[in-house]
Amino acid sequence: MSRALKPTTDLANRIARIYPSLSEGHRKAADFVLQSPLDSATVTIEGLAEKSGTSTATITRFVRALGYRNYGDFRAALSTALKVALAPVEGLADARAAAGSVFATMATTLKGEAANLDEAIATLEEETVNRAIALLLKARRIFIVGSGASHHVGAFLEDGLALYLDADVVFASSRGGPERAVRHMLSAGPEDAVIAISLPRYSRATLELARFAKKRNAVLLALTDGPSSPLVPLADMTLFAPARNSFLPNSPTAAFAVADALIATLARERPDAVEALKGLSESLLWTFHY
Repeated sequence: MSRALKPTTDLANRIARIYPSLSEGHRKAADFVLQSPLDSATVTIEGLAEKSGTSTATITRFVRALGYRNYGDFRAALSTALKVALAPVEGLADARAAAGSVFATMATTLKGEAANLDEAIATLEEETVNRAIALLLKARRIFIVGSGASHHVGAFLEDGLALYLDADVVFASSRGGPERAVRHMLSAGPEDAVIAISLPRYSRATLELARFAKKRNAVLLALTDGPSSPLVPLADMTLFAPARNSFLPNSPTAAFAVADALIATLARERPDAVEALKGLSESLLWTFHY
C-alpha cells in the first residue's frame, strides 16, 4: 500500500515550492511521487516514467528542476523522505509491541505535546507578536484559511476573534471549498489581514489561497509548524506551532495553544477590553450551570 509523502521533508518542500510553475508532464511526475513514494523509490528512471505516464526525458528534467544533479541523488532524497514519513508508523508499531504500552503511549504523547508547546514558546519573537497583534487590531476584515487538521484550529480562531474584535472575521475555508473561499476573498486588500494555518500534511488549497491573498495585497500572517513550511516564504509574519507526534502524522495541540494565546492577547489589548469582557460575561450570565 502506498503512503503519501510527508510534507515536512526536504523533497516534499522542494516539490511544493515549484509545483505551481511545473509543466503538465512534470506535474504528473510530482503527483505520482507525492502519492506513491514507496513505488517511486524502488523503480529505475524508466520505471518511474512508465508509472507516472511520462518519459525518461521528462523525469530527468523534473529531477533537475527540483535541484538534484541526477536521478541517483533524487532517489537518495526520496529514501530519506520515506524514513521521515514512516517514523510515526514505526513508533506506533513499537508502542504496540512494548509491554505496558497503553500507559506508555499516553505518557509519551503528552510529553511530546509538552515539548511542542515549549518549542512554540522558545521560537516566539517579541517583534513578530507585536506586529501580529497590531495588524489584527487595525484590520478592516480578517480572513482565515486552513484545511485538514488546520481547519479545526481555524474554526476555533474564528470564534475567538469574533468575540473580541470589531473587524469582520471570515473563516473563508469553511464556506464551500477553495473556489468559494477565493470568491469571499476577492475584495481583500491592503487594509485586510489573512491568517493562513497549515500543518503537515500542508494543504495545497491553503497555499494557493495564501498566494491569492498576496496578489490582493492583503497582509499575510502564517500559523505553521516550522521554518521549512511552504507558507513561510509567502507570509509577512509567522507564528510557529511545532506539530510533531510520535505516533500520528501531526499534532494540532501547539497550534490551538498559539491561537488561544493570540485571542487572549488581543482581548487584553483592546482599548475597551475590561468593558467588553464585562458585557460578554453579563450576556452569558444565565447560559452556564455553576
